[in-house]
Amino acid sequence: MKKIIILLGIVTLAFYSCTNDFEETNISPNSPTVAPATNVFGYSIQSIAQRFGSAELFYPGAFVGYTAKGTYNLVNRYAEVAPTSHWTNLYTLAIGNLNSVIKKAEADGNNNLKAAAMVMRAYAFQMLVDAYGPVPYSESGKLTDGITYPKYDTEKEIYTQLISSLKEANGLFNTSATQKIGVGDLLYSGNITKWKKFCNSMRLRLAIRISNVDPTTASTNIAEILNDATTYPVFTSNADNAILKFPGGDWLEPWASAYKSVPDVKIAKPIVSTMLDFADPRLPFYAQINAAGKYVGLEVGADANGTNESKVSVAFMQTDAGTVFFQRYSEVEFIRAEAAKRGFISTSAKTAYENGIKASFDEFAIPAAEYATYIAAPGTAWADDVKQIYTQKWIAMFRQCWEAWAEMRRTDVPQLAPAVNAAYAGHTRTPFRLSYPIEERNLNPNVPTSVTEKDMFWGYKIWWDTRTGIQ
Repeated sequence: MKKIIILLGIVTLAFYSCTNDFEETNISPNSPTVAPATNVFGYSIQSIAQRFGSAELFYPGAFVGYTAKGTYNLVNRYAEVAPTSHWTNLYTLAIGNLNSVIKKAEADGNNNLKAAAMVMRAYAFQMLVDAYGPVPYSESGKLTDGITYPKYDTEKEIYTQLISSLKEANGLFNTSATQKIGVGDLLYSGNITKWKKFCNSMRLRLAIRISNVDPTTASTNIAEILNDATTYPVFTSNADNAILKFPGGDWLEPWASAYKSVPDVKIAKPIVSTMLDFADPRLPFYAQINAAGKYVGLEVGADANGTNESKVSVAFMQTDAGTVFFQRYSEVEFIRAEAAKRGFISTSAKTAYENGIKASFDEFAIPAAEYATYIAAPGTAWADDVKQIYTQKWIAMFRQCWEAWAEMRRTDVPQLAPAVNAAYAGHTRTPFRLSYPIEERNLNPNVPTSVTEKDMFWGYKIWWDTRTGIQ
């Protein structure tokens, strides 16, 4: 995707001018200082994708049992505070820019660009809320309005607004409109139908996320979407997946970039052990064999034993022109399966469950015969158990660590204990949340006192995390 290089070569920071008389200013046409909204949109997408970088490997990747650092692994043992970049970059390079894109697109009457930016803004805020809990939402990005220290909104308030904004965005998309998203559409190259599918698939994700704490809102939104495919289309194949393919060269895929400086990242024991138990044919696509020709996962927090433990696959971690996954079709089918199992919609949970596995298998072109064997085997054959849905969703979400971490806290599947050699004792699950950045806690008087932080990663549980009896 050469256009990502062109886009990012044009866009620098902050970006849409708020002045009303910029046409009258003396600006050289050969040295523009105001980037087109579509370029800023593309820059925002790339900025969000960067959050899938090294921090993902060492924090949520370890929390969910996907990745483990082999040496210098204090980070996996919870002895290092999470980086502030996940917070600051999402607010400045992503949300701040997307606010500007929405404002400019609205002024231009470009509803397709506005709606696409609303989808990505919802995505960025979902990442923030799911990682931290209450965050600034209603007053975020309003420094020009004199709001230096924005107030914090609750998770319920934010989720309510995000679900509403996604429904609004769906109504704004218009496949026959002359206004286009433009060159900044790094995900779908102007395909409005696919943007609508991403929009509604995201709304499904948000709805199922709150289904344990607000089942009425969840079931209402899920039923509205899945019972009306014409008005609310969702992903129907892997061709709809929301992904960003990096071009390589000067623009490395984030995991590949991280590997160049930290080549000792291994695949973690939980995911390897589970896939070996299921004889899962996706394992060779997730991991490399070790020196002895076997798949061996590293216990999170343990030191690597030379070349005994397997590394993450070359495709997922050592490919400069690799892919970042925002949302996949398999996730939609697992949501459909759970919604059916819990009575939110009337359809076959078994069929949706099997479709979710098939979608994941198809990503790696695994033969149909292997899929048929897998879904008929003990443990993976449908047994009318919602935990099967959660387990297969966790397996299929490999490389989407932030999302897998949120789902694991919502479902308590798998039930993973903290890392071995952990810096803090007495905990029965991996971390509940990320601690607010120290600068935010020190400077913003609106940081909620109700959010208790224990050992940096425990204490307060996110609103939708309804697990009990854990610490």
